[in-house]
Amino acid sequence: MSNIGNLPIYLVRGNDEDYPLEFIILDLDGNEFPLNLTTYESIKMDIKETKAISSPVVLSLTINSGLSINGVNSNILSISFNRNFITNDSIRYYYDILFKKNSKYKTLIGGVISIEKVVTI
Repeated sequence: MSNIGNLPIYLVRGNDEDYPLEFIILDLDGNEFPLNLTTYESIKMDIKETKAISSPVVLSLTINSGLSINGVNSNILSISFNRNFITNDSIRYYYDILFKKNSKYKTLIGGVISIEKVVTI
């Protein structure tokens, strides 16, 4: 059985923001272990205005292009949102993050990006 983690992201339109996500594995006894993200062949985040497969991608981020791996245990995925990524009046976007390891793909996390509108940008 596969579960996708659901994490809402809140941003302010016009801001440059870095959003760190810490990845932890729980064993059957409830012990936490960092998930080393460098073991993945690729990590990709797509952002769309709707969840429809046919919806165009508004922004696609990959390692060294908006995504970076950080932390002592290499288990923090930092997402860099450039202030110019929001070019219209949408206040809600959908995202998920696809991981590739041993030529297999798995979506581990996804959710809604909510944009707070401001006047000055």
